Amino acid sequence: MSTSGSSGQPLDIVFLELRPNVPSRVQALRTALAEQGVTIADEQVVTVSSLAGVATLAAAVAGQPTPGHPVYDDGTPPTGVGRNAVPRRPVALIPADLVINGTALGAVLDDPRVHSGALAGDESGGHRELLDVIRIDAADRPAAAGLVHELDPATPSSLLLDLAARLPGAGVTLRPVPIGGYVWARPADAAQAAAAELALAAVPERRVRLREAARGGDGFFSTFVLRKLSWRLTGPAERLGLTPNQVTAFSFVIGLVAAGLIATGDRPLAVVGALLLQLCVVVDCVDGELARYRRRFSRFGAWLDAGTDRIKEFAVVFALALAGARADQDLWPLAALAIGVQTFRSLADLSWSLRRAQLAGAVVEAPVSWRGPAGNLRTPSGFVSSTDTHGVGGWLKRIGHFPIGERFLLISLGAALWTPKGTLIALCAAGLAAAVYLLAALAARGRSLRGPQRPAVPADTGPWLGAALQRLRGRAAVIAAPTLAVVEMALVYLLGTGVGAEHGAAVMLVAVVAVAHYLQAYGVREGAATESWVVIGADLRMVAFLVLIVLPGVLMPIDTHDWVTGGLWALTSVVAVASVATSLKSWIGVAR
Repeated sequence: MSTSGSSGQPLDIVFLELRPNVPSRVQALRTALAEQGVTIADEQVVTVSSLAGVATLAAAVAGQPTPGHPVYDDGTPPTGVGRNAVPRRPVALIPADLVINGTALGAVLDDPRVHSGALAGDESGGHRELLDVIRIDAADRPAAAGLVHELDPATPSSLLLDLAARLPGAGVTLRPVPIGGYVWARPADAAQAAAAELALAAVPERRVRLREAARGGDGFFSTFVLRKLSWRLTGPAERLGLTPNQVTAFSFVIGLVAAGLIATGDRPLAVVGALLLQLCVVVDCVDGELARYRRRFSRFGAWLDAGTDRIKEFAVVFALALAGARADQDLWPLAALAIGVQTFRSLADLSWSLRRAQLAGAVVEAPVSWRGPAGNLRTPSGFVSSTDTHGVGGWLKRIGHFPIGERFLLISLGAALWTPKGTLIALCAAGLAAAVYLLAALAARGRSLRGPQRPAVPADTGPWLGAALQRLRGRAAVIAAPTLAVVEMALVYLLGTGVGAEHGAAVMLVAVVAVAHYLQAYGVREGAATESWVVIGADLRMVAFLVLIVLPGVLMPIDTHDWVTGGLWALTSVVAVASVATSLKSWIGVAR
């Protein structure tokens, strides 16, 4: 059987007949796999009740052709498969009598993040329920096949559990994949089978899958408001065939339109802009939910989402200052401060987490201790959301970090109900409070950050300053990069305006520099950082800024307003193109 799917990686499927008196559901399972877009390259139905059955299963797991079961219609074995060859495809082991929602199968078999894994139920006493669906990665198949030979055919009902328990000893790690809000059953008789089928039909699978596509780890407002709305848009986006990147682009356009309306300074238009800004944030949640719903992930998509988020945020800050200028208020210093504070907080938070992970070293996960399921039928009491739940203290800490949902909420409320000045003051105050909170935590735990390793530098420092920062250790290694970024932005604004440049042009360069720092930082976190000599880093930018803009502004005996302002816009364009192009090039290189 062969079906076309969107994953691009075919699977070998082995349906196991382990209970001879229970009706087989192989055809229903085939249909469920096809609906999930799983490409089945080779399928076998193996009855395990004797040593011969175990030998047949071992050959199927190893990827070796077995007598009477040619893989292709002409009888030729698959390319590269032989007794000493490593199979090119994963294999899935599924009981033939299994009653299960297709989405739960897809979570194990069709997620590119799962290599070798197993469908898992509840955890209790340090043991995880094994729900009898196992995916073995191509590289792990030879080791798993050797273990299959050791299994006892006299106890077929516990065969998969026995295999899962033995795999860690052979160096194979099974990742537990939670079943979520779906039905699972291994019925022992016709009555249980009928009950399981009724439960299966009662689950609104698409609705549950949409709810479970919501990401965990969000802030308070995102968890309890934005995610409650976004999943209702994810379904229509999926039906329309939109891609996550198209949704990201749509959110980006909405954000820029919102910034344009807020920049007018007109109250009714600003209210519309504030509403569009919240719609922009809701839609921004949809792209990730759509990717998780389809189980299709893109490194380019992650880069695009991260970069456009910062551009939207800084565009709205710029719009608030522009609205103030239309009312003869000089809010450009507040806009520059808001951008600088947010950049410092983001870079410091990332630098801290990178340093702690670096000193902790590679985390080796302990093997999962598997146990059999608690019963023959598991029915969900409701959907299982992936959003986290915390106590009051946990949520207060998250709010204290001033995450993006809270920042956009403050901007929207300010644009609709307050003045641009009051909104920027509140934004700066909240950002400074979050920065102080972070610095206090850093001061309290600074001893744990010392170590001999050269720290990762999550900022676009350039070749010279980057080399200097890598010599630091401890708290200095964490705080130096974000401090350098803020110093660069402060000098750009203060010196640029000091020699007669338009304040708006100086703030625009500050915003572009902040985005350059963020793109580099995000690349460092995701392992896609650009080499420092490729990017026009902070040190090279400052040299160009001082030589081409500040010195002419100080030394030229003519009115330098137009010269300096034009130079700032030109430098802004160069920095924007160079940072985006080099960052994108590095991400594409990693993806390949």
